[in-house]
Amino acid sequence: MLLFALLAGCDVDMHEIEICTYTVQLRYDYNEENTTDENKIVYWVKFIDEYIFDENDKLYHIRRVTDDMCTDYMNSELQLEAGKYSILAVGNGDCSTVWDARTGQLPVVGMTDREDLRMTLENADTFEDGTRGPCGELFHGYRTFTVREEGGATRVRVDMVNAHFQVRFRVTWRNSPVPKRGTYYAVLEDVVSQYRLMPEWLYPAGSFVARQHDTRAHDDYPWSDNRVIHHLVHSQFERGNVIDHSNTTYLNADSEVWGQFVNYRVKNATPLIMKLYFAPDGTRGENDPMVLPREIDLGQYFAHFGYNLDHELKQDYIIDIVIDGDKIIMNPMGGLSVADWTEGGTLN
Repeated sequence: MLLFALLAGCDVDMHEIEICTYTVQLRYDYNEENTTDENKIVYWVKFIDEYIFDENDKLYHIRRVTDDMCTDYMNSELQLEAGKYSILAVGNGDCSTVWDARTGQLPVVGMTDREDLRMTLENADTFEDGTRGPCGELFHGYRTFTVREEGGATRVRVDMVNAHFQVRFRVTWRNSPVPKRGTYYAVLEDVVSQYRLMPEWLYPAGSFVARQHDTRAHDDYPWSDNRVIHHLVHSQFERGNVIDHSNTTYLNADSEVWGQFVNYRVKNATPLIMKLYFAPDGTRGENDPMVLPREIDLGQYFAHFGYNLDHELKQDYIIDIVIDGDKIIMNPMGGLSVADWTEGGTLN
């Protein structure tokens, strides 16, 4: 009885109705997309924004969890009434704004519906040409759970997963004039800039095959259970939700250009057109020359190598790009085979 009293607190509201709350312990877990048994959350996530919804899918609670709030980093604790809940968690969302699609305003406790929660890229650096800088590495988690009146504290594990697309690239020249030393910048056109935070895809425990997420499903399993379940956030690829990203880089001493893009997850339908420009005076201008024979269609590149970007568990890629005359030869660095990229997007 003493333990129960410590774990539950009851108050009387203005209508003299007794309201009891119970201890809920949330543990955030990140296993680097099934590549480790160790929880690597502390290495990747600076803070987590919690959005907790009641059984009617109304927003019940909002809180930002940081390491100085927790005795054990990314284990958080709060008090909730008995009932069914769901949680949407966003890690490192400092370059984005979460809002209510119904009102167009910030989410409001007691008003915002779970299906209406959106996240839009807002605060990434904007360059003179209107392109955006990298949004940083984002993470997403989703869980449903039940708070019961008996049995002590409710323990819930929220499995986090990558919620960003990252492509790192190296460009070199073979049998072609090497460009001048100086400032370069790469542009990736028409990249998704908005999420529905409810999951679109689900990787069940122990499975490497994705299936559509059932928004009405409710699951309960203890945080000691090692069955990791990954939910993939719903990226909305629509013409009104895309922006161009860019990355400033340089020609190094080995006559290579290295660069990267980090932005929201992409889909098979995302154009992913990449261009590389040289800035002669070190700043961007309208007439800067493109230093590739033509633009690169990364969407066709990923399709050729069999990536299904709609539900790829981790969208993190490294590409070796070799310019050979009017050819562009692209190779996934660290694996797979080299293929020639020719005019029209065909591979030979």
